[in-house]
Amino acid sequence: MVKINRTELDWLGYRADEVIDKLHYREFVTPETRAAFDAAFHQVLGEGQEGSAECELLCRDGSRLPVAIQATAQVTEDGFQHSRATVFDLSERKALEARLEKQALTDPLTGLGNRRYLENQVAMEIARAERSATPLTLIAIDLDHFKRINDTYGHDVGDLVLQAFANTARRVLRDGNVLCRMGGEEFAVLVPNTTRGEALQIAERLREAVATTPARVGLDSTADGTLSYSASLGVSLVKAGETSLKPAIKRADQGLYSAKQAGRNRAHWEGA
Repeated sequence: MVKINRTELDWLGYRADEVIDKLHYREFVTPETRAAFDAAFHQVLGEGQEGSAECELLCRDGSRLPVAIQATAQVTEDGFQHSRATVFDLSERKALEARLEKQALTDPLTGLGNRRYLENQVAMEIARAERSATPLTLIAIDLDHFKRINDTYGHDVGDLVLQAFANTARRVLRDGNVLCRMGGEEFAVLVPNTTRGEALQIAERLREAVATTPARVGLDSTADGTLSYSASLGVSLVKAGETSLKPAIKRADQGLYSAKQAGRNRAHWEGA
């Protein structure tokens, strides 16, 4: 580097005398993004004599700065002399992209992952289960008589019950369990490295926690400000060779239907 402005020095956390004539700009580019940087520089050296790339810079404090670099070449009769680059800080854009991606995968009411999030996790969890030769189970959950709750107390109370369930489930489930809201009053839990007996124990523990933890809905809705509710659960194994959750969801839903037919507020295994 033969010249660098104060703004970028501030970004990187260096003084000019530490950089100019001492370091190559490529040294600031993270190893993971150097290929993009190198490709852009080759474009600068080519006939187009300009190139651009998105990459990350390593700052002095160890942080990484996402940037866009646009460069042009200075060429004279003697050939290439130097390149001149304009560097744009992409931190705000990347943060916005991350927020939007999270929003796309998150149920806004409960803060849980949504169906799309579960689908994104499936391939990874199935592959992990195959590599480790460990079982993977799915629990389908439906809140009992939820329409009656909405009809009797209103949708605002129904929303509080959904949020209460999400909080209870987070407290009961282990780290590594993938809990999602599938839509309406339907939820699902993907449970890695869990046998049939263990999955049924988890489902029963969750069922009991729901049945014994009333939702707080406010004194305007009930005499004591709480509302008791229950859940039915269907449990099934994700079988070897299955590349998607559709078969397991179908089986778990059948188990859920059997639990409701048997009186609700219970968990049922479906292995067919």
